Amino acid sequence: MKENMEITVDMLVSVYTDLTKKLANTRFKAFASHLRNHELTLNQYSILSYIERENACSSIQLAQHLNLKAASITYLVDALEKKGLVKRVNNPEDRRSQRIQLTEDGTSIASYSVDNSFAITFFEDMDQDDREILYLMARIMNKRFKEPT
Repeated sequence: MKENMEITVDMLVSVYTDLTKKLANTRFKAFASHLRNHELTLNQYSILSYIERENACSSIQLAQHLNLKAASITYLVDALEKKGLVKRVNNPEDRRSQRIQLTEDGTSIASYSVDNSFAITFFEDMDQDDREILYLMARIMNKRFKEPT
């Protein structure tokens, strides 16, 4: 960069806007790829993610959370169970009902971090000078986010 180049707010806004669009697009593509790799629909992944947060849940809880009918939840959970990602277990508090839990494979898929995977791929081949510049920029951005407006 030229040493005497004046960086305007408009230039920073333009770079920031472009960067956030690229990051959002890249994150979306990485997430879509993650779903495709495991042959999952968005609703199926949402179920895995919800169960991971709750540890276990009922079909009724899933239906309420996803705003879907019970029949749809049954179909989705059946598909996830066939893939070995969830299992139905008896509810210790109510023997008439079952709870849905993640299997080890289900936990692995649900806990996968698209952000971490993308970041590792993005940064691993970056040279040290660029890493230092990016690190300083990130620290400046973090500092700005912490300041009251």
